[in-house]
Amino acid sequence: MEIPMREPGTSLRGYGGAANRLRTEFRQRMQRLRLASRVILVGLLISFAGILWLSQTSSIVALGYDMQKIDKRVIELNREAEVLQSQVAAFENPKRVEDEAKGKLGMVPATKYIYVKVPPSEVQTDENGRDNPKLYPVNNWWRELTEMLPRPWQNSAPSQKPVSNQGSGSNGQ
Repeated sequence: MEIPMREPGTSLRGYGGAANRLRTEFRQRMQRLRLASRVILVGLLISFAGILWLSQTSSIVALGYDMQKIDKRVIELNREAEVLQSQVAAFENPKRVEDEAKGKLGMVPATKYIYVKVPPSEVQTDENGRDNPKLYPVNNWWRELTEMLPRPWQNSAPSQKPVSNQGSGSNGQ
C-alpha cells in the first residue's frame, strides 16, 4: 500500500476518502499495538508477582524445616543435659564419695582429731577505714600444726623468709 505524500502546508482533501481511510487504519493499528503492549505488560507484572510469591513461599518452607531441625536438636541437648545432671548428682552422693575414698584411695574414717588453736590476727583497714580481709597479716599457725605431726614430718615446714613489699628491682635492703 502506498501512502501519498503531500507537500508541507497542503491538505489531503484532494485525495478523497483514501486519506481518511489511511488515517483510521493507522489509528486502529496503533490502538491494537497499545492494547498488545498493555496486555504483555500486565502479563509480565503477573508473572513477576507469581515468581516473587513462589520464592517467598519456598523460603518460608525452608525456614520451617530448619526450625524443626533446631527444635529436635534442642530436645536432644535437653535430654543430654538431664543425663549429665543425673550423673553429677550420682557423683556428688556422699555415700559414693566415701566408698571411692575407702576403695580406691585406701582412706579410713578419722579416729583421732587434732585441734589447733589459731591466734586471731589484727584486721587491717583500707584507706576508707573499712575492714579488708585481703590485708590480714600472715601468722605462723601452720608452723604449730606441723609441730603436732608425727616425727618424720616435723620440721618439714618451709623456712620463713621476710616478705618484701618493694618492687622486683630492689635488692632486699
